[in-house]
Amino acid sequence: MGFFLLIVGLAVLGFGLYNMMAAKRVLAAPFKKTGELAKNPVSEDPKGAMSTEGKVIPPAVTLLSPASKQPCLAYELKIERLYEKTETTQDGTKTVKGTETLDTIKGGAVFGLDDGSGPFNIDVSKGADFDNMKDGFKKELNGHSGSSNIQFGEYSYDVPVIGSDKGWTTGFKATEKYVPVEGNLFVLGKLEGASLVKPGWRSMMTSAKGREGLLGALEKRKKFSFIGGGIASLLSIPVIIMTPAADPNALGASCPSTMTDTRVRCTDTVTDDDTFTWTVTKPGKYDLTVYAPAKKVSFDPGLMVTDSTGAELVKVAGGVGGNAMASVDVKAGTYKVKVYLADNFKVKGGYSYEFEIAAQGGAAPAVADQIADDKELPAEDVAAAPEGDVAPEAAEPAPAKPSKKKKK
Repeated sequence: MGFFLLIVGLAVLGFGLYNMMAAKRVLAAPFKKTGELAKNPVSEDPKGAMSTEGKVIPPAVTLLSPASKQPCLAYELKIERLYEKTETTQDGTKTVKGTETLDTIKGGAVFGLDDGSGPFNIDVSKGADFDNMKDGFKKELNGHSGSSNIQFGEYSYDVPVIGSDKGWTTGFKATEKYVPVEGNLFVLGKLEGASLVKPGWRSMMTSAKGREGLLGALEKRKKFSFIGGGIASLLSIPVIIMTPAADPNALGASCPSTMTDTRVRCTDTVTDDDTFTWTVTKPGKYDLTVYAPAKKVSFDPGLMVTDSTGAELVKVAGGVGGNAMASVDVKAGTYKVKVYLADNFKVKGGYSYEFEIAAQGGAAPAVADQIADDKELPAEDVAAAPEGDVAPEAAEPAPAKPSKKKKK
């Protein structure tokens, strides 16, 4: 919970920082009247930044939105495909619904602004950010069109070839938005010739609120974001401090990428293969086991151990729904342990499994060894521990009941 609060707080603070930078950009850009720019289109800014505002003058060449044919300054039409497809996970096979964007068509016009001192050209043909877009057209067509062409209002769209791996089409959807030719606009862009245009990789800012209205909105969003984000971040600190730290070596914890000697059961997920680094400091015989839990679509676990030269020491498979078990007699050194799909049958999201490394026979390390590892006692104190004082053998868990894998 504490880390969730921290992430939310940082995200809100980031939004506040974005608004602060946007406000600084507006304040830093030179601002001139439209008539002044028309007479002397020169910017004092080294990168050519310039801003102005005034009443919208319709484009000399009328721009129409594609689907609704509305006169506009700019438009955006998004075409989406609706689909269904079958997905197989370890919990079974199900049908899922989804959407994908096939195309986004944008357009912009060259129009004028006039604050009463004279008109000046604004070119948004290369894109701009608007805060006054209106809904122009929205329609959903159900069913797969047998034709390679579909109609959305006045706009004809050619459907691209869709691969069978993307499921089956259940419909199409079009959403159009446009900027009306009306009102007043504030524009911040780059002065190029006798026009304001999009400044390279940066966005061209426009607002129907005007310069002062935009600055007020940015300041308000910044203030509330900093307050809200700051509170959430501060609240996260005591929650994180008071929450007990999870023991990475505890039973059922996530499997770490590196392990040393024995390891109690940990959990992980494999989609293709997982490789761990296993360091052995106490030579001897070890039992390694991959436990496959009972699922509707069962896992066929594979287990392989290789030494530092890449030589294979052992390679076993558990069978569908079974457990992969291997015993190795190893010297001190570093090894690679790989858990993989023995039958190469993959499912979305992968298979969950449990993994364990135990001393030969499943016995836990001697108490003296545990004391030395955990408390780092001097060697003479460790040697004084009673030889018979060892931890009882861990109960060997019953292997999961094999279940037949359903492959489709």
